[in-house]
Amino acid sequence: MHVYVIEPHPQAPDVSPYSGVVWAAQYSTKRQPATCAEREAAARETAALLTGRQLMLVDDLGGTATNPIWCTYGTCPNCAFLIRQDGVIDTVQTWLDTAAMERAVRTLLESR
Repeated sequence: MHVYVIEPHPQAPDVSPYSGVVWAAQYSTKRQPATCAEREAAARETAALLTGRQLMLVDDLGGTATNPIWCTYGTCPNCAFLIRQDGVIDTVQTWLDTAAMERAVRTLLESR
C-alpha cells in the first residue's frame, strides 16, 4: 500500500516543506497540491505508474487534520513501514529498500 503525501520537492514557485524555500530538483514534476482534489489527481497520476496490485491512499489535506499520515509516521515521502496486524510497527525504513522490506515481510510471516 502506498500513501500519497505532501510533495517534498515541488516545482517552483512552491517551497519545500523541509527547507521553507524553493528546493526543486530534476524530478520535481508537480506543484504542491493546494486542495484535496489536486492531491487526489496527483496520486492517480502516480498510481498509474505502479505495476501489479498495489493500493494508493491519499493523506488528508483539508479540515482539521492536515497531512495526518505524514505528520504521524514521519515527514519523509519515501519511508516504508511494515505494520503487524495488531498495529505494532515491525520495520521502519527511512528510504524504501524493496529487497530488505521483502525479507522483513517473509521473516514476520514465518514467525507466525
